Amino acid sequence: MSKPDLAQNTPAPVSGSPVQRVAGAASSSADQQDAIALPSELSSSLAPQKMPVELLSAVDLALAHPPKEVPQMQLARSLEEAGPKTFVYIDSQGRVRPPTQYRMMQAASYAMLTTILVGGSVLYTYLWGVMGLLFPLVFGSLVGRNLLVTRRINQAALLSSHDRLDEAEAILRRLLRRKLLGRRLRALCHHNLGAVATRRGDHAEALTQLRQAISLYQESWRKSPHLRSCQYGEVIALCNLSRIDEARERLLSVHKAEQGDYLQLKYWTTELYLRFCAGEEPPPASELWERAERALKITASSALLALCAWAYTQGRTPDQDMAWHLLREAIDRLDNEPLGRIMPPLWKWMAQNRSAAESAA
Repeated sequence: MSKPDLAQNTPAPVSGSPVQRVAGAASSSADQQDAIALPSELSSSLAPQKMPVELLSAVDLALAHPPKEVPQMQLARSLEEAGPKTFVYIDSQGRVRPPTQYRMMQAASYAMLTTILVGGSVLYTYLWGVMGLLFPLVFGSLVGRNLLVTRRINQAALLSSHDRLDEAEAILRRLLRRKLLGRRLRALCHHNLGAVATRRGDHAEALTQLRQAISLYQESWRKSPHLRSCQYGEVIALCNLSRIDEARERLLSVHKAEQGDYLQLKYWTTELYLRFCAGEEPPPASELWERAERALKITASSALLALCAWAYTQGRTPDQDMAWHLLREAIDRLDNEPLGRIMPPLWKWMAQNRSAAESAA
């Protein structure tokens, strides 16, 4: 990229300004050069200076990568409509709920906080007088700080989903450096750092971050659906690191009772991926069809569709037609999702069988 022409960007002098008059006087007496000659020291200081190479490189980088706004969060109305760059609101059981319920819960939370703030202020002012006014200040600052941190975590998740991984990581690591950050918020930060590392293909780092998140979730938020989601991510990271026995042990230890549709989908994907990486037999035909049928109804189900396609090529009676149909659907629904970095062995299998699936269409 060429450098900006600074001379073209210089503001033109206003007509009749002192700058123009001085310039005119100087040009009309060009024959009296000795009268207007500048000292050599001043002349050299006013001479154009060459910009340092480092500064020019920084200018080039800034022009090539202008600042981008944080994308807006889009909540899907259902799991079926959710895409790779949209989010879903899940309840404590891992069931996807509509955005209206999320907004109602948010409004109820704000109303409850306001009631506590106002009621506590009145009560403590009545009991302690002027000293009671410290309650709204302390309580309000703590609540406001947590809300701000939560908003920043959501921004990092949005950036990560749009593959702006460096920006997402910078936000999360800055938050982790804060003092007195609660364990739940720290767990969310480590969970999202694990997602960033996974999308980079750094599965050892992803495993480290996810295990830190799991430990914090188990200490402070055992009923959170994020805990099981994080545990499934740990299993996938272990599979990517070829630690199959450990991955199987971890999956067996996950408490899977009362799973909603979101967590059920993650379990199906994780369990099939473990079978795939271990070279094990696929699940029974009825169970496999249940997973494939559900995945076909979901927009962001590329990984599960590809795993079901693999499963249909295995076993005693492979169904190649169904396998290639599911593989074509998986490829069509990628939507720039970096599956090659998220699940490298599966992506390799998809690439090897893509031409066979397309020729069978």
